[in-house]
Amino acid sequence: MAFGDSKTISVSAKGDGSLDVYMGWKADASWIMNSSIDFKNEQQVLDWFKKEYAKWDSVWLELFGHEKTSFTPRPLYCMPLDQSWDPQPNITLLGDAAHVMPPYAGEGVNMAMLDALELSESLTSETFTDLKSAIAQYEKQMFARFAEIGKETMDNTEWMHSPDGLNTILNMFSK
Repeated sequence: MAFGDSKTISVSAKGDGSLDVYMGWKADASWIMNSSIDFKNEQQVLDWFKKEYAKWDSVWLELFGHEKTSFTPRPLYCMPLDQSWDPQPNITLLGDAAHVMPPYAGEGVNMAMLDALELSESLTSETFTDLKSAIAQYEKQMFARFAEIGKETMDNTEWMHSPDGLNTILNMFSK
């Protein structure tokens, strides 16, 4: 991850040797529609990047210009931290479907795996006499966990995209 100028760049290596690159900054919900960037046009995306990340080192330009480069804008959302719904007798949600949030705490897959474990424990427990009660217990745990991790995620999202984001992360590692 790289921080600066209230923006981030994250790079993730994939098993096939390719890279996923994520650029983050604060924008309104209609930014993609209003940007007038054709994300299939590499030159338009590069021009945008050079303007928006002008204070960043030119080494980051290496992320562009490869024949298999594609750009997919994905806005990030977070569901309300107090989100809940009435349990249903035969369906529930887990993982990203159950708790939409940005990736800035690095807890998405951990939460999904814990969702699966807690749901399986509820469904196989002799404590519950019906499916709806088992689902309700799982969802109660999941909502409480999301409220905590979701807050951490939103706190991280805020400082990472602040003018002092780089200093904040440096201070975290120097302690």
